[in-house]
Amino acid sequence: MNLEQKSERGRLTEAEVERFREKVGVDWPYNRWTTWNEEATRDGIRHYAYGFGDDNPLYTDPVYAASTRWGGVIAPPGFLEGAGLTPHLPDAPELRGRGRGALSGVHMFWAGDHTRYFNTVHEGDRIWVRRFYVEVQMKESSRFGGRSAVSVRRRVYWNERGELIAIWDADFVHTERDTAAKRDTLHAAREQHRYTDDELALVDRHYAAERIRGAEPRYLEDLEALDGADADLGIRYRGPMVVGDVIAWLMGNGRHEIFPYRLNWKNRQRMAGFYAKNELGAWDSAMRVHWDDGFAQSVGAPRAYDYGMLRNAWIMQMVTDWMGDDALLVAVDDRIKGFNTIGDLTRITGSIVDIDRAPGWPEVVIEVACTNQRDEQTAIGTLRVRLPSRAFGLPHFPIPPEDHGLLDGMVVPEEGPWAGS
Repeated sequence: MNLEQKSERGRLTEAEVERFREKVGVDWPYNRWTTWNEEATRDGIRHYAYGFGDDNPLYTDPVYAASTRWGGVIAPPGFLEGAGLTPHLPDAPELRGRGRGALSGVHMFWAGDHTRYFNTVHEGDRIWVRRFYVEVQMKESSRFGGRSAVSVRRRVYWNERGELIAIWDADFVHTERDTAAKRDTLHAAREQHRYTDDELALVDRHYAAERIRGAEPRYLEDLEALDGADADLGIRYRGPMVVGDVIAWLMGNGRHEIFPYRLNWKNRQRMAGFYAKNELGAWDSAMRVHWDDGFAQSVGAPRAYDYGMLRNAWIMQMVTDWMGDDALLVAVDDRIKGFNTIGDLTRITGSIVDIDRAPGWPEVVIEVACTNQRDEQTAIGTLRVRLPSRAFGLPHFPIPPEDHGLLDGMVVPEEGPWAGS
């Protein structure tokens, strides 16, 4: 492929997908432009937790956290999504520029996650990450708007001690913005539900009833004879979602694509395809699909919608609140099935479906679903938890794979060099 070939901006063609496929295996470094937290500070962890409505004292109260098995504050599992810098990588001149500009102007939707955890993030940990695509496939039809492509982006996280924290694969759907808008049949604009005082009071009662298991251990042996009631994690609500909820999420998780003023200009030099002029003729980022109804409708959504990672955080919180301080969340597989738009109310349900007694440590398998006020599922997840045992004590994480993305010649520095220096 001729790297000088002009990109068909905004078009999802076989040629553009083939060019994008050249990115597979090419590192896309996180630097201080693109990461929100290079270190897991006490403030950063708390801000992230508050950003999706989690006040678990394990994440937010240093005095409480000091009394737990962890000896201090730890981060919620999803904290990694906005964390980490990439060290300098071994020089590979043959990879430079490969796939650059492919699918520029084509919209991307976060479609799901496949995450395996091998360590906890502690307050004070410096986070390092590699990020690269592992797969790109063309699809002939998509409910997001005709022809689409699906890419899988892998992130490998470790701390300054060289300990692997997680391997996180994220699925993305790529669609043409104008094609999605023209084919908007499934997600046609519809009248938004207006909530009554009684409906809001019901949601408030559920908020008041939410409980964090915390210091009271939930033992594996207590799940040996599950019946229907024991297997049910209950019901939680999130919403009705307002723009302030999106702002709160961004305050905790961050997004470099919406930097202002001079930084906005610098970002446009780096990734021009992510920006377009708004109705006022000013440059604005594609991130405005999350608060601008008109722009969201231009990409096939009925109105502005949330971040897929926000629902991922809700799904994990359902389980971390249930499992208690001593337990470990070791795997998350989730799928975003539809838009969760401004004004929507999400009902979250969860249930235990299995106890996997594979070698290492038994894992409780939990299924969680997000359903809106129209009884449409917008996200589902399968999570695996290791609980403490009365017989064997505290659980441990799975053994990390030997080949997990640390390259020969890649050095984890104390302060540098890193990929953005």
